[in-house]
Amino acid sequence: MHALSESAAAAGLATEDASARRLRADFLWSRLLRFARLPGYNAVRCVRFRNGLQVNYRLNRGDLQSLREVLVEEVYDCALPFVPHTFLDLGANIGLASIWFSNRIQPDPTQSNRSAFLLAVEPVPENAAVAELNFRDNHILGQVVRAAVGQHAGDAWFEARAESNLGRLVNEGANQAGIRVPVVGIRDLLDRFTEGRVDLVKMDIEGAEEDLLGRDTDWLARVRALMVEWHDDRADSRPLIRNVEAAGFQHQPINTKRQDNLSLFFRKDA
Repeated sequence: MHALSESAAAAGLATEDASARRLRADFLWSRLLRFARLPGYNAVRCVRFRNGLQVNYRLNRGDLQSLREVLVEEVYDCALPFVPHTFLDLGANIGLASIWFSNRIQPDPTQSNRSAFLLAVEPVPENAAVAELNFRDNHILGQVVRAAVGQHAGDAWFEARAESNLGRLVNEGANQAGIRVPVVGIRDLLDRFTEGRVDLVKMDIEGAEEDLLGRDTDWLARVRALMVEWHDDRADSRPLIRNVEAAGFQHQPINTKRQDNLSLFFRKDA
């Protein structure tokens, strides 16, 4: 019953019958993907949503779970105390959060040379390739950066997972199935925005939030608001929340009825 309800909710967002049928079928099939890989596994699909989005995803549990959370359940939907003009997506996966936020981010009317701009950061090449399709098909002004994020630039060991949205940085050699990925420094990313500042950062990096928020948090002075998905099985969120609050942010849990690990932080003067 839950699978039928989930597939119907997704299909109800489609603009055309073909997209509705595709979404309904793929959400139902996703229940079987935990047991076996079906024909067409990881094949790229393209569907059209009523809000004008053209969404590319693959037939795998990770992509479909992300699609359900971001576009069907809209877990990032909350009241911001300002209209954002720039967006940094850390842990972009296939870019669904970026294209969802693209409908909510607007050019800054006070600065003629400052357009709405989105930057998506994703270390898995296969995920980043789909994110690039989503940026292209939705005419998003921005860029997909094929890298992980860290305090400083370099490279790191990345553990790939069968679910496309659960890969994470690990200690070198911890998993022989891992891959080596480039790391871009958080301050280098902020430098790509006008005046080196960004209105809204979304962070879903599978425990690596401990590296960014556990120490050297001076970069937060260049951020207006921050959304974080916590992973307490990998990094205790409590001291990290205190660190962000100490940097001048108010903390507000969001969408707790849908999931209990999402936080919004915004500056007290926002």
